Amino acid sequence: MTLAPRIYATIQHLFMKGIIETVELREKPESEEESKRTYVLTADGKPKYSLRMDVPENIAMAEQLHKAYPDSPLLPKVLYADPVKGYLVQPYVEGTTGRDAESRGLKKVWLTALVADLLNGCETDEAGGQWGHLTEPCSSWSEFNERELSKARENLNGLQPAEDCERVALLLEPLAETGSKYLLHGNADAHHFVFRGKELVGVLEPKPVAGPVLYDLVQAFCSTPDDLALETLFDAYSRLDAKSGDQERLVQETLLRLYCRMGERAAESSSELDEYLAAWQFWRLLLPEA
Repeated sequence: MTLAPRIYATIQHLFMKGIIETVELREKPESEEESKRTYVLTADGKPKYSLRMDVPENIAMAEQLHKAYPDSPLLPKVLYADPVKGYLVQPYVEGTTGRDAESRGLKKVWLTALVADLLNGCETDEAGGQWGHLTEPCSSWSEFNERELSKARENLNGLQPAEDCERVALLLEPLAETGSKYLLHGNADAHHFVFRGKELVGVLEPKPVAGPVLYDLVQAFCSTPDDLALETLFDAYSRLDAKSGDQERLVQETLLRLYCRMGERAAESSSELDEYLAAWQFWRLLLPEA
């Protein structure tokens, strides 16, 4: 793989500024998605730094989130952000990503850690009228939900009864009122979490969202098809400081996010889809009647 000279120039620049020590570059990106690439820089043969290169808008939003919550033990620090937002450098978080069920352990355990070490530290963000993903803002939380459901409807066409989507759509109105708005990680997916000894130690790949804290909690709960049990959900919610509504609203939010998650897995032809479809047979019983 031939790497752009920009990467080597960036590493040299960081070294000259004293941001990093002498390192080697793993030529293959640790992750690659559309315009974004994350490279691992090693020192003495061990991973030392993560160098994320992305479009300026995404880098700026990620930097904003990390600056907002510098004390969260789950968010790696930003050592340096390019002034023109072409890249940022963070300490490498040693561990195994949560794509492997065995590595992440019990959902009840890591979901509780997420609440304690990230979500309970979220702060209100009432400036401006933007909601949803900050790179694609909406004028309201309702509009954001409608967008998400529309994508899921398209992705699940032919895989789920149309009636299910109609019943999920009935949840949009009660979920329109959110209470306070918070700056959220926005990509609370266990596949982007890092675990060491089945302990949650890092939450990576932010896609900041302005919305209720409940969004990140439910996104994390729905991000894996294992243990989609009410007991696990209710236990994590009981530990959340910024509650928005009762358990009924929590279930409504989960029904919407779970349906949308199935849509994502369908679009990706994920091997997890069958597990989600099986779990949905219980959750659909909780949908309002059309």
